[in-house]
Amino acid sequence: MTAAQRRQDAGSGVPGWIAANIYWGRIKALWRIASSALGRFSRQDGDALSGYIAYSTFLSIFPFAIFATALIGATLGRMESDRLMDALFGMAPPHIAQTLAPVLKGITAGVRDGVLTISAVGGLWVASNAVEAIRVAFDRAYGVRRPRGYVRRRLRALGFVVLAAATFALLGFLIIAAPLALALIEKYSGFSAPFGVGALRYLIGVAILALFLFQINLLLPSQRPPRRRLWPGIWVSVALWTAGAGGFSVYLSYAPSYTITYGAFAGVIVTLLFFYLTGAAIILGAQVNAVLMAFRRPTARDSEASG
Repeated sequence: MTAAQRRQDAGSGVPGWIAANIYWGRIKALWRIASSALGRFSRQDGDALSGYIAYSTFLSIFPFAIFATALIGATLGRMESDRLMDALFGMAPPHIAQTLAPVLKGITAGVRDGVLTISAVGGLWVASNAVEAIRVAFDRAYGVRRPRGYVRRRLRALGFVVLAAATFALLGFLIIAAPLALALIEKYSGFSAPFGVGALRYLIGVAILALFLFQINLLLPSQRPPRRRLWPGIWVSVALWTAGAGGFSVYLSYAPSYTITYGAFAGVIVTLLFFYLTGAAIILGAQVNAVLMAFRRPTARDSEASG
């Protein structure tokens, strides 16, 4: 043993070889969790379910936008609804925003409130199909054998569409309100915001996304999982989605060959691929939770939390 190792052992109270074993033990545990989650993802048709989520989401995005616009317009006004939509698209990957924003604005602009409200009712039902797609993936991940009845599933899916609309409205409002609040503080108090505070809106977005994922992981499966054990998979989903969205945007910026391959359909294909990555991130997070739950024995507190 070298003198440096002896000093380290004396200072920490833990022999170096034990610390090294603990470190490599944690690495092996993380590897086991990741490989088990990926194996479950493959065996339970995670690729197919991610594609189903992407298709259902793309099919539902326009009816959902109609419903969300009608809901936000009825509560905050049409002008605020347009501002919130612009703020949300400001956080989306540029290629996705360029594909969806003109179409969504064209659908909702210039439509009478009565017609928009009637369309929103149908949009609510269509958008619930995407929620049902995620519910199927969650039931498989968490090992649910007996799903709820059809009526209860559809009612719960409709409720989550309303929750999603409210979540996006809150997110858009906070994205708009945070810079305005900082500007007012700087104007009246003379306080200068530190460098990088502009990233606050992205932190707000990540926090709200994590809370929304917690709600759907807890309430959407036909059998409620223990709430105390959901956060690891949720943070995995958030990290995967953030990395995937950023990497996807960089790839499309430096490799624009998709426009040559798909021509006029390039925007649609890119959007579907982005929704596929989103669905895969959500499912993988649930699979990580399922693996961790299998490694641990359920406790009485978990039973009470899931009840």
